[in-house]
Amino acid sequence: MKLSYLSYFFTYETHIPDGIGFALFGPWHLLWLSVIFAICVRYVWIYKKGDERKKRRMDGLTACSLVVWIVVRAIYIAVIHEAFLYELPFHLCSMAGILCVVHCLTKWKWLGQVLYTICLPGTVLALLFPNWNFYPVIHFITLEGFLFHMGIVLYVAGKLASHEIQPDFAKLWQVVLFLTAVVIPIYWFDKRYDVNYMFVNWPSAGSPLVWLADRMGNPGYLIGYAALVFLCMLLMDAGYLIVAGRRNQKLFF
Repeated sequence: MKLSYLSYFFTYETHIPDGIGFALFGPWHLLWLSVIFAICVRYVWIYKKGDERKKRRMDGLTACSLVVWIVVRAIYIAVIHEAFLYELPFHLCSMAGILCVVHCLTKWKWLGQVLYTICLPGTVLALLFPNWNFYPVIHFITLEGFLFHMGIVLYVAGKLASHEIQPDFAKLWQVVLFLTAVVIPIYWFDKRYDVNYMFVNWPSAGSPLVWLADRMGNPGYLIGYAALVFLCMLLMDAGYLIVAGRRNQKLFF
């Protein structure tokens, strides 16, 4: 990274020159991932050791930090006079930040299932294949992107560690219903305004969706996308049951 790139710290993507971003799984990306992993491990360790009051405080601070990042990013967009059309909280991870706050306040079990089964793997994939990597490694959006997504992982990991989120195969229909209710209007919005929330209008560059689109076309890749999402849901719940030692739970009943 060149020091001259720091002059682009607040520059929006429409004015970022080519070639100054960080490479996927390059040294800087791997450093970010390593730091995030270390923080997550430490967070869960502290969370499990804490009493109920400390856990509630950690939940609240983590959830509130997600809202703060959303607000700060909105202020940033307003200050630099960019279009809010491309910055609405309609991506899965943006919604996940809001859903973490709602879950923190309500403790709805169905929402915990959504956060674990869909939002957590979606967030991890966003960290592995960030669509903000055309920004320099030290940039406002880069910092916001990694720290915001880390916050989602921290919140869900804490809830899993305390068993407040307990995934259940029998409740997968709730996740499917949630996704259906969300994706259909977002797909219409994407087509209407030529945007790409939740990547249902075109695949995110550098993501596995590109591979699907190359073979299935667009919108054909959406079939593979949906299949992968459902497979992910099954694997997430199966993985939880295995790790939790609950193999005797009846599936789908």
